[in-house]
Order: sequence, then structure tokens, then C-alpha cells
Amino acid sequence: MTPAFPAAAATLTSMGVVLLAALVLGVPAFDRIAQRGRGRRQALAAGTILAGGVWGVQMALLSRRGVNLPGIHLALSGLAAVALCCGLFLWYRHYAANRPALTSTGMLIAVVLSLAAGVAQVPGVSVTWAAVAALLAASVVGWSASWLAGRASRARPWPPARPLALIAMGNGLLIGGVQHTMLRFLPDSAAAPLAPLSPIGLATAAIILVVVAAALYSDVQLRRSHTLDRLAQERTADLARERDLHVALLESLNDQVIVCDADGQLVGHNDGATRLHGRTPLATLAPDWAREYGLYTPDFARHLDLLDVPLYRALSGEAVRDAVIGVETGGVRRVMTCNANPIRDAQGQRIGAVVAMNDVTEREQARAELRRTAARHAEIINTLDEGLLLLDLNGAILTVNARTLDLLHWTGPPPGSLDELTGTVSSRSAQGFALGVRAESFMQIMQGATTVTETITEITRRDSSVVWLRSRAQGLFQDGQLTGILYVLADVTDRQELREELHRLSRFEALTNLPNRLHFQHLAAHSPATPERTVVTAQCVNITELRRLGRAQLADALAVRFSRELMAAYPDALQFGQLDEQTFVALLPHGSDELPGRLLHPVGVLGEEVFPKVKAGARAWPDDTPVETVLQEAETALQAAQEGKLAPYEVTYLIEQRRTLRTEARLRHALKYLPFTVQYQPIVNLNTGGIVKAEALVRWIDEELGVVPPDQFIPIAERLGQVHRITDFVIEAALVEARRASGLLGRPVRIAVNLSPTELNAPDFMDRVYTLLSVHPDAPELLAFEVTEGAVLKNLTAAVATLTTLRQLGFGLALDDFGTGYSALGMLQHLPIHHLKLDRTFVWGIEGSDRQQILTHSVVELARRLNIDVVAEGIETSMHDLMLREMHCAFGQGYLYSRPTAQPDWQALDGHIGRLGSVGLAG
Repeated sequence: MTPAFPAAAATLTSMGVVLLAALVLGVPAFDRIAQRGRGRRQALAAGTILAGGVWGVQMALLSRRGVNLPGIHLALSGLAAVALCCGLFLWYRHYAANRPALTSTGMLIAVVLSLAAGVAQVPGVSVTWAAVAALLAASVVGWSASWLAGRASRARPWPPARPLALIAMGNGLLIGGVQHTMLRFLPDSAAAPLAPLSPIGLATAAIILVVVAAALYSDVQLRRSHTLDRLAQERTADLARERDLHVALLESLNDQVIVCDADGQLVGHNDGATRLHGRTPLATLAPDWAREYGLYTPDFARHLDLLDVPLYRALSGEAVRDAVIGVETGGVRRVMTCNANPIRDAQGQRIGAVVAMNDVTEREQARAELRRTAARHAEIINTLDEGLLLLDLNGAILTVNARTLDLLHWTGPPPGSLDELTGTVSSRSAQGFALGVRAESFMQIMQGATTVTETITEITRRDSSVVWLRSRAQGLFQDGQLTGILYVLADVTDRQELREELHRLSRFEALTNLPNRLHFQHLAAHSPATPERTVVTAQCVNITELRRLGRAQLADALAVRFSRELMAAYPDALQFGQLDEQTFVALLPHGSDELPGRLLHPVGVLGEEVFPKVKAGARAWPDDTPVETVLQEAETALQAAQEGKLAPYEVTYLIEQRRTLRTEARLRHALKYLPFTVQYQPIVNLNTGGIVKAEALVRWIDEELGVVPPDQFIPIAERLGQVHRITDFVIEAALVEARRASGLLGRPVRIAVNLSPTELNAPDFMDRVYTLLSVHPDAPELLAFEVTEGAVLKNLTAAVATLTTLRQLGFGLALDDFGTGYSALGMLQHLPIHHLKLDRTFVWGIEGSDRQQILTHSVVELARRLNIDVVAEGIETSMHDLMLREMHCAFGQGYLYSRPTAQPDWQALDGHIGRLGSVGLAG
């Protein structure tokens, strides 16, 4: 069989086969081949297609030459072609993609070997130089065509069809040219019978098969290697990402993190740890950590022991929480809190440990400062003179200072509750009522009745000693909710005793210790009524006369002696009292017609013999007539009595009535012409002796009545509603004299005017003051007003408002006759006064009575703490002056400095008083 099969047809067929193989393999998608986008199946499919084409063209050419090969020969040549072409494409996938020279060379070798495998089985094959030369020339031309086609397909970004056409054309020329040239090795006729397969052919076929098999095996191993590489790279990438995540996590922490392995070798850290230690904390073993990295106890007293290092403790299996250590690096000390944990593998075995440290230096410094501040506050609280007690809402003690325990004489461990603290003492209110263990103030605040309470309580302690405590309780609130109660306790025992002493003084005369007028009235009102009950008033005129003569000490001694003689003269009297410095009273269960003789006998007083000048008045009191009326009528009888006699009220009443009516008539006449005079008594600074102010005293000398005391005509003027005319007269006179005194002394001198209760509480009083200011704008600088306790207490609220307005206008204010009748200490804190005028009873007899000295000094000190200056009245001796200055009394007034005069020689008095002060200081 010799069909015509021209070379051109073989070349075109080869081109088609190459094109088909290239399509299967994916050429020219070189990027996909390089990325292993095409696998072994595509390579084997493309190799089989190419081998089939080469083998088919070869069989066609052999048939054209009349060569008919047996089936075994055909199979062997086909197998060789398939093996070579498949091996070519498998090799191409891994080594020749995008490399035209290698691709063309591999294609040439595969084609030559495939054709040689088929031609070698034809009998009579002859190898001539001409045939070899032709094969070489065809090979060079074909290789060149293939190479040029590969280069051209990659030279520019062609459309996909053009590179395929170029590859098919170039490689088709290579295959067709080589196949056509291979025919030169065949004899002109191959009709001779075929020889059996030679050993060389079989060996060659075997070698080709082995090579192809090895190539296939190598490809399989390579693919497996690539798969393992890909998996390893993916796992490596995952581990890298996980590592990067862990590193980023560690670096993002504010904590300083250090990791060690199971042997105690430091193997990891973050930048915070590097900054903390000033270097990379690696490659050190556990025993060196404390000294290597400056690990100390929190107070930096010593290095940490190995068993105290948090990382080592975690390495031993312990989970460490909030351990506090000190770290010193480069002289800088920091306090760190540490949390450490062991690291375990999947099987639970410890493979290391990690510690996270947080810099809490500022927090610890703040805590230390807070502790120091708390200690200082506790020290301050414990040094306070007041007790402090802080309770919660259940009465449990949150804070108690040492003063509280001392006040209650508490011994032993600090108490835990209010009930425990007060359970060992008994308490009574200021009114004498027994109190329970739980303070009433506590319950009032708890029940919302009040937020602040203040009480004075008498506490009897376990040793039977008594203390008076002022307790101020205040509720503590947070967001409007009651959270606790604070008690402030002050020892007011001395003040309470002073209050009681002032209370006693307000009821009893200091010299004689007899009830004063008010207290006698109270006691007499509660005395049993008898048919012959009588009130007797007795007056020893010598007492006042001696005082006017400057014999104050002798006058005091005579007052005491006369009071004793009076009590001896009426041993069965129900009650005695003293109405003023020279007038005494006795309440008798029977009548009295004459003055006891012993009251008229001369007495020895301070080494002198004194003949008492005594007179008395009596008023029977068998009924329920008010004691005030009875006493007033007894004094009326006394005024009408002659010296050495006792006048009964029934006889003297008409006389007194006539005298009162006559005085009223004369006063009405006097109020038309104001024939009054004003006298001035200076008030001096006890430290400098200089005059600071003066008191204006109104006097009335009538043509018919003679000298009329103010205590007689002022009440009548008040009853007539005309007292304001006398007050206005005194104010005008005082203004003139104050201007004169200020000019002479070269410094402001105020003159004080007394205001009666009627004046102070008069509705038009402030209107008159404003009228005064419109006429005399300088009046506030020149005037002061003196009011008595009785005037203030008559209407306290209104009086305080009036006095406050006067002070705001600039007038000076003084409380007169303090200590006579009322003496309410609590009232002082409400009155807007500048001066407190201490009654003469605080001064007379002070040099001979320690008790009176203590009392007077206490009142002066109390007023000083209230920022009120004290003016002591009735200073008559240099000893009075000296003792009051030693008590730091600011001002004084009395006969020692000057008697009241109508036109004082201010300059002479100022110098004279200064000399008296110097003498007093020296003596």
C-alpha cells in the first residue's frame, strides 16, 4: 500500500496536532502554568494528542514507502511516542514554561526520538552522512521555527488566538520537517520481511519506558513535595499570623509581660518589659531574677527571695494574683502589681510561665499619702479638745477619737457601738430627767425629725465622777440619703458650773449670800401663809455713806455684819433677803411693832467701831396679795420711817401716797421747762488709764422736793408717757458734751445714754432716732445707748431687732447691770452689743473672796471669747483696779476715777486717771 502523502500534508497535520495539544495544555497561558493552574492530567492529555499525531504522520510516511510494520512494532513505536511526548509536557510544566529555547529543544528531542523509535524497526535502514546532514539541517530549521514562534508569541500582548497560531506553525514545521527528513534513512523499497525485534530495540524501548516511568514517578513525588510545601507554607503563614497577633496583643497591653520556659529561662517579653528594665530581659535563669532585674519588696527594704518572685511562683504551678513588688532600674524605683500564671501544653504539662506587671507607683504613692494623711488627721482628731464620734445608721462606731473615750472614762479596747459606749454611764438632761442608753438626738435624726441637734447632758461616769457635755449631733447625707451621724462632744463642766454660779448670783447677793429681790419674791410667794405673817424691810444707811467716802471695804464688811445681826434679831424668820446694797428684808411668821435693839448697838468692823444708822418698815401680809405689792408697800413704809424706828405700812401709806402725788405734780411742771441737769462719769481703759467714753446720768433738784433720785421720778415719767422728753433732753446734752470732750482730748469720746424698757420698746423710738440723725449726722460717732437685761428680756425679739438696727447705724451699745436679776448667759450670743457692763456686785468684796474672783474672771473671759468688751462698774479702790486688770478686764468705771460731774475737766481727769493706773500697777 503506497498512498500519496506529500510533505506539505504531513506538516499541516503536525500543525493541527500541536495546536490541539497546546489548547489542552493551556499554552500560551504561561502564568497559569507557572502557578500550576494546569495539572498532570492536562499534561498527559496534551502529550497523548501530540504523540498520536506524530505517530500517525510517521505511519503514513512509512506506508507511503511501502513499509507495513507488524502490530507489535506499531505498538512499540506508538508507546515510545506517547512516553516521549508526555514526558516532554510534564517536563515543560516544571522547567520550560516561559522559556522558548528550552521548549523548542525539548520538542525537537521528543520528535526525533519518537520517529527514530519507529524508523529503527524498518529492515534495511541505512545511516548515511547525507541523511544525517539532512536530519541536522531539518532539526536546526525546525528548532529555529519553533523558537521564533515562542519568542514572537511573548514579544507583545497578542490576542489569545495569535500566539496559538504561531506556536502551532513553528512546532508543526519542526515536526513535519523532521518526519520528512527521517525518510532518508529508509531503503527505497521495504518489501523484505521484517526482522524480529532486536535486543537493542528492546533495550532501547525498555530504557525509554523506564525513563518515562521514572519521569512520571518523579512528577508524582514532585507534586507530593509541592503539596507538602504548600501545606507547610500555609501552616507557616498561619503560625506567623498567630505569632504576629500574639505579638501585637502583647505590645498593645499596658502591662509589662515576660515569659519563661520550663527551665526558668526567659524567652519572651514585650516592649513594656524592655522599658521597665532598661534592657531586653532575656537569657537569665530563675535564681538570678531578683538581683539581675532589681526586684524588691514593696517598701524596697530587701531583694525578693526566689520563692517570692511571682514568675517563679507561677513556674511552680501557682496562679499569682495582684502581688505587689518593687522594681529598681537605674536608680528609679517603681511599685508594680503582678499577675502570673503557669503555661501548660495540651496534655496539661507545665512548659513555662508568664507574668504581667502593671506600674502602680502613683497609686501606691497616693495610697501612702492617703495613709499618712489619715494618720495626721487621726493625730489631729486625737489632739482636739472636743470629742468626735461618727456612727452609721445602726449605731455602730465608725470613728472615735481619744478625747471621747477620755470624757467618758472608757478603758479597754475601743467600743464597737453607741450602746456599748454609753452603757457604762448614766446621763441626765439639763432639766434633771434621766436619759436612756440610746441618745434621743440619734433617734430624732434617724426618724427625720431634724438634721442637727444640740443638747447639754450631765454624765455620771463609772467612777461616779460627773461631767457636763455639750453634744452636737449632725446627720451626714450623700445624694440626699442619710448615711451617718456625727457627734461633737465638748466638756462644758466649768461653763455649766459658771452658769449655775451666775444663776446663784442672779438669785443671791455675793457679799451676804442672801436671796436678792427676785429670788426673795419667789421664795416668799411659796412660803406658808399665816394670819400674822409680816414683811419687814430694814436699812443700814451707813453702808452707802461709807461707799461715798471711799471706804468700800469697810462698807462691805458692815453689810455682812448687819445681815448677820438681822438674822440673829429674827431667829424665827421664814426667809431673809437683800434688796440693794443697804436694804434688807425679813419674812416673819408674826407681826413686828418696833426695831430690835441689837440692830442699833455699835459693832466692831475691821478694827473700827461703827454706830449703825438703821430704820425699818413693816407690812402685814395675812392674805394672798401679790408679794411684789407687799414688798413695795413695805419699802414705802421704810422710806417714811425715822432713824432708829420701825414704821408700819398702815401709818406710812398715806404719807407715801402724798409724797408720790406731790412728786408727780412737780414732775409735770418740770417737764414743761426741763430743769434737769446731766452729769458725766468717765469710763477708762484699764490698761492705758485713758478715758474712752463716759456715762450720762440725769439729775433733778426741785425747788420744793429737793434732790429727787432717778429711780423715783423716771417710773413716774414712764407712767405719764413723758419719759421720752427726758431721754431727748439727755441725748442733746450728751451730744454737746461729747463734742467738747473729743475736742479737748483730741480723740473720739462717746457718751452713753441709758434707755429705759419703755423707751427701747416704744413703737416710735426708731423714728426719733432717724429724726436725730437728720439733725445731727455725727450722732452715731458721739453717742452710745445702754440697756438693762430687764429691758431686753421684756420683748427679746423686738429688742434684738432694734439694737441690731442701732448698731448698723453706728451707735455704740452696752448691756447695763449684768448679773442683777436675770444674767442669762445664752442671751449674750444673740445681742449685738459692744460692751457688757458688769454690775458692782461683781466688784465689791472681790479682794476678800476667792469664789467671787473666780466668778468675775469667768464672766470676763466668757465675754472676751464672745468678742465683747467688759466694763466693770463700782471700782472704788486701787486693789479693784489692779485685780480687774490682771483678769484682762478692758474698761472700768467708779469713784476711784471720778464721781459724776456736770462739767468734767476731761484733760485733768485723763491725766489723773493715768496716774491712778500707774499707782495701781505699782501697788
